[in-house]
Amino acid sequence: MPPFESEELRQFDFALEGVKFQQLLRMPTVFSSSSSALSIEAEMCLATEDFLHASAQGLWETFWSSDEPFPYFVTGSHGFGSKNAYGDKNASKKAKGPHCAALVGKNGGAYALWEHILEFVLLKPELSLETGKLPDTGAVGQAVFYALHMLLSRKMARSKSAVHKHSNTAYILLVNSHSGCVVKVEGDVTELDINTTKVYDSAVAWVQERAQIMVSTVEQVWNRLGNANWGDVGALQLLLATLYSMEQCKGSPKKSISDLASYHNFRLQRRRVERRILEVHENGIDASAHYQSKNHSREIEEIEEEIIDSDTVKGFERMKLDQGTILWLEDSHWQRGFKILDNSNEGRNSVYKGTALDDASKLLNVYVGAHPSQLEPSWEDMSTWYQVQRQTRILNVMKQRGISSKYLPQLVASGRILHPGSCSKQSPGGRCDHPWCGTPILVTSPVGEPMDVIVQKQGVLTSEEALKCCHDCLSALRSAGSAGIQHGDITPEHVLRVVGGDGESYHVLIGWGRAVLEDRDSPGISLRFSSTYALQEGKLCPSSDSESLVYLLYVLCGGSTPQFDSIESALQWRERSWARRAIQQQLGEISAVLKAFADYVDSLCGTPYPVDYDIWFRRLNRVLYGEDSGKRMQNPSLVSRRISDIAESSGT
Repeated sequence: MPPFESEELRQFDFALEGVKFQQLLRMPTVFSSSSSALSIEAEMCLATEDFLHASAQGLWETFWSSDEPFPYFVTGSHGFGSKNAYGDKNASKKAKGPHCAALVGKNGGAYALWEHILEFVLLKPELSLETGKLPDTGAVGQAVFYALHMLLSRKMARSKSAVHKHSNTAYILLVNSHSGCVVKVEGDVTELDINTTKVYDSAVAWVQERAQIMVSTVEQVWNRLGNANWGDVGALQLLLATLYSMEQCKGSPKKSISDLASYHNFRLQRRRVERRILEVHENGIDASAHYQSKNHSREIEEIEEEIIDSDTVKGFERMKLDQGTILWLEDSHWQRGFKILDNSNEGRNSVYKGTALDDASKLLNVYVGAHPSQLEPSWEDMSTWYQVQRQTRILNVMKQRGISSKYLPQLVASGRILHPGSCSKQSPGGRCDHPWCGTPILVTSPVGEPMDVIVQKQGVLTSEEALKCCHDCLSALRSAGSAGIQHGDITPEHVLRVVGGDGESYHVLIGWGRAVLEDRDSPGISLRFSSTYALQEGKLCPSSDSESLVYLLYVLCGGSTPQFDSIESALQWRERSWARRAIQQQLGEISAVLKAFADYVDSLCGTPYPVDYDIWFRRLNRVLYGEDSGKRMQNPSLVSRRISDIAESSGT
């Protein structure tokens, strides 16, 4: 059974369109008479290490962040010093163990431990040069041995491991100078009997009875010049294994495979329009008009797209603002200025941190929408439209209905950019030729750090942090629900941790662009966090947001989810996880209250019954702030002890 499906690799290929990987050290493929076998093997090891480094760095910059430091390093066989690599007669005796390389998480220490290894690469010159075949059993057996070593080391690690202890999967790459394949080993090593003198017999029994081993076919990775064919199946298999290994260390990336792959159709459509523009300019013939006249007799006629001039296509590029940029907003009543302070914002390019010119003491979130173009709706950046225009509408509805909460975003301003220079628009709602004219802007407060970034930097949440997050998100949902508004898109990116003026942190639920106001509204679809009912019906039931909150807490507390390739696979995982009580068990390790909340939500999933928020506020307040739910306890150590006592009494 292969570790990756063909469709999974195809989507991954779409996601990597335009991504550049650069392997500087070429893979040696021809044994020259002037080079010894040992020297060639040393070059192969170095080329393998460079390939692994280029792969991991390219994936990090694509899926996580191009601005943050690269959190990994690559190490390899240490049997090749400068002397050994070039013909020391005793070098073969000094080199011990297999020729290998490893992707290792940085942990601050001087040495790399097995528990810090994300991915292991075995250099196997004897690997079959015939592509499309499975590797021999000896190579697979050696790969399984090292995979088991990695899994055991993670589970038994005393220090904070670079790889999450809950990860039950290890990837081993087998490569030679031409090809490569992936061996995936998955299983719970806590079921391995290590209290025995026959350790290897016990390991064999575990592999046969408990482990799931998947092996890909050997496919070409490097061409005859030693360059990697990054877009071919062989390299894609190795890259995808590397990506999944990195996820075990850093959690889910900011950009998923499906998100990046979705831009493939957009690029295809854009390429088609650009080619039509060139054809019109060069030949003076509109191919679409010719096609339409040729097919005029069809019963159902296709409506052809309008020809778009190159200036419009060029102007569609998303607007990016530099630090120090001054923006002036206008609506029908006033104008107000804002200054951009930060243009990175953890890789989210359409969201900036800024301040109002009339109050520079308060940080604000500045959302920049997509430029209104003459293109049809399919060309619009819909995610930005939901983030700016639709969220503006939802926040205005909340304001009109008197909804106000510490745990909800506050609408500061909204409107359209008033660009510098003269504006030649013909009406208040019109646009001129300036690239900024008409771009929508939304300004909110408070400013905080998304939970996915916090977990990536600091690791999984503690008991108190998880309970606070649950309490604050439920408070936001209750406030919005009182006005008939459901969120519909709860993810770690949409929960901010905010530090208040008193130094205490709290959470704000943002991202209300996909909120459901009426039956015709559609929620956001996230294969990891959407409720079961949302995935099945495309709508929300009364408990959908609470179910999404359970999945959010599960992930933030260290729970793992597979890489879903379809709605069906996401639904199957939910069914298995609830049936096996895997979600409750994971949350039970954090807090008995969270475990009980997951059980409660499980009983409501898909039903028309609303969530009783009050009972859960009482339970959460009792754990966080003591018996008096209206007063916060001043002694944080007492809070920690109380949480610990309750967690220990859960029996999980």
